[in-house]
Amino acid sequence: MAKKQRGVRIPWVTDALGNEYDRSEIDRQPHPRYVMPLKCGGCGTRVSARHGNADDPDGRTSHYFRLDPHTPTCTYDLDQRGKQLTGGSAGTVVRRAGQWRLICPPLDHLGTGGHTKRPPAGTVRPGSTGGAGPRATSKQAGRAIASARRIVQILQDFDQDPEVAEEFAAVAPDGTRNIPWTQFCRGRADADQLAQALVDGTADTIPRAVWGPVSTADAVGRDRDSYVVMYVARNPVHIEDRPVRLRVAVRCDRPDWIGATTRSGQVLAYGYWKLFPDDLARAQSQGWIELQLWVKQPWQVTRWDTDGSTVDLPKPVVRPRQPKPAPGRAAISPAPSSTRDVPQPEPPATPPPAALTPPPPQERQEPVPSGPETPAGPTEESGPPAEPPRPSRPPLPSTPPLPPFPPPGPGEGGRRSALGRWLRNVRRRRN
Repeated sequence: MAKKQRGVRIPWVTDALGNEYDRSEIDRQPHPRYVMPLKCGGCGTRVSARHGNADDPDGRTSHYFRLDPHTPTCTYDLDQRGKQLTGGSAGTVVRRAGQWRLICPPLDHLGTGGHTKRPPAGTVRPGSTGGAGPRATSKQAGRAIASARRIVQILQDFDQDPEVAEEFAAVAPDGTRNIPWTQFCRGRADADQLAQALVDGTADTIPRAVWGPVSTADAVGRDRDSYVVMYVARNPVHIEDRPVRLRVAVRCDRPDWIGATTRSGQVLAYGYWKLFPDDLARAQSQGWIELQLWVKQPWQVTRWDTDGSTVDLPKPVVRPRQPKPAPGRAAISPAPSSTRDVPQPEPPATPPPAALTPPPPQERQEPVPSGPETPAGPTEESGPPAEPPRPSRPPLPSTPPLPPFPPPGPGEGGRRSALGRWLRNVRRRRN
């Protein structure tokens, strides 16, 4: 059964004094302020006003309607704009049962979030363009998202008139059902309804479109290697009857796919939306939750009304790879961040005592007569044949001085060791 025609809804008019009025002026009491005659705010053709339910039992709102035909370029000629939409959609919008219906493109359910693995540098998958642009197979899907944007723009021009929105619908990717436009595509004013359905577990598992004014665009993440454009929804969601702030975020590993270099204009994204965090108790305690979409293909997002301004995005942090420990050996601790990560040698085994380290050779000097002996070092009793005497090396500053040694004792057969005799001569020279 064909949908009943309800006439053309004109959201703005100009009166005889040049003042502009929206539809709310029709119901002003005791009477509207405009001065007749009224003209269409889009093209200047003659229009009139009608109160809700005045002569149409199906009418629910007051509206303006044309008395003469619109000009060919009038913004508020809905029939004409619908025909232009269909003609320029490359088959992605069709006219059926009195509605303009968007044929939703299929989209693999590629997961709900996180980073996607990129192919190694220099590799190109068959049928792709190596990251330079969308693949040929995605052109039709891209046209469908562009058509969704044009429908949103039409509804913006008509101030989101519910009766105008009823003129549009979406066809699910499998073609088995029609979805009212207001349930398929959400904006800043009603994104909370989709989020609330996800909170309550009542949302259908179908891809949807969400759009709104961008307020944040930046590089995010620990290594600044992912990107986001987002805005705060007008209404909160409720978790166990407690209001929680809602933000709508479009995230991607490629800043150009989502237009992350500008905070101006509008964004529309199409896909399987999810909530973050999915732990509702955590979202309730922190006071916010995110309606989030990770973009996997470039055609999923469209931007418009940008003003040309850009933001400088920080470059991703490149962290050096940690070396793998050799088999059978303990892992080497990473070097400080200010140095390169290179394998460090293992510390040597416990060094021998300083007293056992042989001193460097020195020139032998004749002994000088001195006073009484002062103990200065250890003695070594003779055993096997002794090595030639060598002067003692002074201890390193980091080690405490050795205690005084006792006088040399008798060696084997009552003889004193050569080292003992040499030490006695050294003490005499010092004194």
